[in-house]
Amino acid sequence: MNVRKRREAKTDLVVMERSATEVGLPRNHHFIPVFYLRQWHDGVGQLYEHKKVYGDRIVRKPVSAIATGFQRDLYAFPELGPEGFDQHLESKFFQIVDDEGAKALHRFLMRDPSPWTAEARSGWSRFLLSLKVRHPDAMEELRRAIPRLWGRSYPPSQVEYERLRKPGDPESFEAFLKRRDPNIVHKITINMIMRAIEVVEVGTHINGMKWKVFDLPKSRHEFLISDRPAHYWRIKDSDGFISLPISPRKLFVAANTDHVFQRLMLADQTRVVGEVNKKVVSQARRFAYTRSASENQPLIERFFGVAQESRPLFPFEVD
Repeated sequence: MNVRKRREAKTDLVVMERSATEVGLPRNHHFIPVFYLRQWHDGVGQLYEHKKVYGDRIVRKPVSAIATGFQRDLYAFPELGPEGFDQHLESKFFQIVDDEGAKALHRFLMRDPSPWTAEARSGWSRFLLSLKVRHPDAMEELRRAIPRLWGRSYPPSQVEYERLRKPGDPESFEAFLKRRDPNIVHKITINMIMRAIEVVEVGTHINGMKWKVFDLPKSRHEFLISDRPAHYWRIKDSDGFISLPISPRKLFVAANTDHVFQRLMLADQTRVVGEVNKKVVSQARRFAYTRSASENQPLIERFFGVAQESRPLFPFEVD
């Protein structure tokens, strides 16, 4: 990135709303949104958390949606506390993502027939993409990778900086940036994480896909979910699709053609639920969830985390 673009990026950063001075900001940052998990609550407001522990044992316990799927200060940048941006990702950005996602989910569950606005479709697409980025493993990679990628652009920018440098400016471009704002790398990291979720090309494609919710009441089993619940399959190909369980008996599917929907409608419902569940639990990194204590227990024991996405989750992260 050249000097001019860097200055524009910095201008974008300083308009972030203040957050750290607000009272009662949440410290438990949910990478599995509470509104989504609540769809698996039973009649007493609980679901069952399944977690792999030492010795590859799977332990199960009843929890409420708000008491699981979080990490303390996962999205916090304490270095920015004095400027009020330390909780920006959680209290501003992800709050908007989840509010829009919750509204879209309500539409799906209630079978709202009214036309979708462009903003509403974008809100659901953004929520789908957030499920890939907001996980602790992904956040850890982004926090390491973004500053390194940012630093690599210093040498080529130095040439242009020397051409534009004014008397009294530091000799190096890096020193110039840090003098202007010592926390610029942290702010750039926040912006880049938000942009990783708001990738225009991918979001626009998802907005343009065909969307449908499938009810599967005849299945012998219910859908389970995990901390990696969405399945993306060749979404740019004609047979590509995205699937996401949105309740124990409902499956959201985005597809490029109606053929994907037709195959699902003709398939045995128990088999569809089984295949989706196998994929969802195979991708699990920390947790899987069911509505009842015994539902899908053999499948969870057999497939928990056996097909996790390989690291790095973001291919641009290199040493």
